[in-house]
Amino acid sequence: MIKQGAVITADIVNSTAMGGGLITALGTALENIIQANQAKMLSYYRGDSFQCYISDPYAAFRLALLLRTETKLFGQKYSGISTDLKISIGIGRIETPVTPKTAHGETFVLSGRGLDQLEKSERRLLIQGKDERMNIALEAISLFVDYLFDALTNKQAEVLQHLLMDRNQMETAVLLNKSQSTVNKHIQSLGWKQIEELFRLYQKTIQQINHNHG
Repeated sequence: MIKQGAVITADIVNSTAMGGGLITALGTALENIIQANQAKMLSYYRGDSFQCYISDPYAAFRLALLLRTETKLFGQKYSGISTDLKISIGIGRIETPVTPKTAHGETFVLSGRGLDQLEKSERRLLIQGKDERMNIALEAISLFVDYLFDALTNKQAEVLQHLLMDRNQMETAVLLNKSQSTVNKHIQSLGWKQIEELFRLYQKTIQQINHNHG
């Protein structure tokens, strides 16, 4: 069966400074997030790169932000190293069920080529599909995410991680052992309102893609 879905191909930034043991531990943490978000890890290669598939293209954007946030926090917690993910999201038609035999279609190629583009630049996120008109909106969303993440502090990242898991301010404050007013300050400073707007624009863009190719 052919369905609309998303493929995420990613590479760990500054992985050589982490060492093999930490990269393995980070890979396990990322795979747990992938599985918890109804996605499927397809491959882990070169020790610091991976590819996963998610059947819901709407959820791919949130998953990408969760993966980047976990990587940022992991690097600081275990090694004091500034790290991140370069993530390419390909959106399009995918043959299901996804197996090693079927995981070679155009959306997988699109995602992989996107990561190759990122490797040649300072950018960290690229989202694209087959519709070049829609890619203009996805490009703007990607650039703004990179802008927000570039200034993201570790304390802000801790709060963002919980928000991305749909936890409210009070729940986040309890889990982080912080006052609600402190959490609120981090929410304001990390640009959560802007991120919520990006989710809205992303969803609207994907809906248009599905309408055009439905």
